[in-house]
Amino acid sequence: MFYLFPLLPSPLLAAHRHRRKKKGDEGANFLKSRQQMKMSELDEQLAEYIAEWRKQRAKEEDELRRLKDKQAKRKVLRAEEEKKLTEQKKAEEERKMREDSERKHREQEEKRKRLEEAEKKRQAMMKGSSEGGKDGGVKKFSKGGGDKLSNIQAAKGELGKTREQLAEEKKIALSIRVKPINVDGIGSDQLRHKADEMWNLIIKLETEKYDMEERMKRQDYD
Repeated sequence: MFYLFPLLPSPLLAAHRHRRKKKGDEGANFLKSRQQMKMSELDEQLAEYIAEWRKQRAKEEDELRRLKDKQAKRKVLRAEEEKKLTEQKKAEEERKMREDSERKHREQEEKRKRLEEAEKKRQAMMKGSSEGGKDGGVKKFSKGGGDKLSNIQAAKGELGKTREQLAEEKKIALSIRVKPINVDGIGSDQLRHKADEMWNLIIKLETEKYDMEERMKRQDYD
């Protein structure tokens, strides 16, 4: 077996091996140090990233909390406004109903007064007619007089009224002319007497109706 280089003495060989080992240890330490530096840099970067993420997350949570607070306040304000509008609407409806009721009451009172006046005039006219009949004559109305004109105007007014208005006026007129009869606690004799009174009243009204129709016919002829 041949060697290209002569064998080194043992001390030199040991020194050479020591240097080689030392260089290897230095290289390993350098690599290890580099790796540690890289890990440290990565740890720092990761820590910075986590800190930034937490900061951003806290900011988003704060914005979300403020947004929820605004929504809650708007909800409360909207509920208060709706309640206020509902109360105003209710008050307005009650006011309109009260005004309508007062207006209808005034109209009914005015109609009642007009019908009472008309009834008084009718009674006076019937009384005058009956007194004229007792004197042996019939009271005549002048041709083209105010009575005929007033009758024409009244007829036009009646034609312009609705069925509901006529029914209401009829009801009021009946309430004026026909008074309620209280039969509580009266005996049979009193009931018969009351029935006779009602019968006589019916005869009287029918007679007045006939006389009124005859007068209107004579006015038309005149």
